[in-house]
Amino acid sequence: MMMFMRRCRFALPGLALTLVLAACSGPSGGGFVNRTAEDYCTLSDRSTLFLIDRTTTFDAGDQTLLMESLGGVVDGLETGDRIIIATISDHYSKTRRLVNACKPGCPEPGGLADEIMGSCSTMKAKQDQQQFMASLAGSLREVINTAEDASGSDIIRTIGHWTGSPSADPYTDIVIYSDMLENSEMIAWSKFSSLPEDELMSILAEHGAQARTPGTDIRVIGYGRLHDKARSVLPAALDAKLRGFWGRYFLEGGGQVEFSARAGD
Repeated sequence: MMMFMRRCRFALPGLALTLVLAACSGPSGGGFVNRTAEDYCTLSDRSTLFLIDRTTTFDAGDQTLLMESLGGVVDGLETGDRIIIATISDHYSKTRRLVNACKPGCPEPGGLADEIMGSCSTMKAKQDQQQFMASLAGSLREVINTAEDASGSDIIRTIGHWTGSPSADPYTDIVIYSDMLENSEMIAWSKFSSLPEDELMSILAEHGAQARTPGTDIRVIGYGRLHDKARSVLPAALDAKLRGFWGRYFLEGGGQVEFSARAGD
């Protein structure tokens, strides 16, 4: 009987520690289980929209810049961050979503309880990470190899298509790979390149096509060239005019735009 009591006395502290650790594990950290790819999305509320303008055929320089830019965006993602990759075409209804996924990985343990009670499989996370990267590479390969040479570019309404839902949380970041030369049913290039900024904004208001980018950081990559066969550089005056329009467009939507050589610059 005394031997039994002695054993129980030594066993109780271990049992108590187990119960305490289980109580402290909580819904995050040690409580996270990566059963499906969508589970990773619960680890972050950050999201990036990456739009690729396919209305101009990519040359070798475009292909390199696009790959480097997407690579920079992906490298900047943290575990659980969502990335959506979609296309810009000659009409917003033709936009295609190529990727909608969250970056796999296990959360960093928050302490001893998470270390002991953690249930995220690092092996599965690594496998999911490989599939995630393969999906991104496949979508980019498709875009580069099958780029269309369309007569128009419905940039504004495509942005609206992906950002316009008032019930959805705004994106943390938007990256747009495009020359940003609007030429659509709503605003033809002849008007976009010549009308004053106020008139262009009035047209957007008439069509309900204003930006909805509250708190969003927007980065434009690939800007600065014309649509001609030589892909000539934009004349300085036109360059300044279009930068001014896009800056105002995103600012009135609540965001800030930056023109960069590539994502990460």
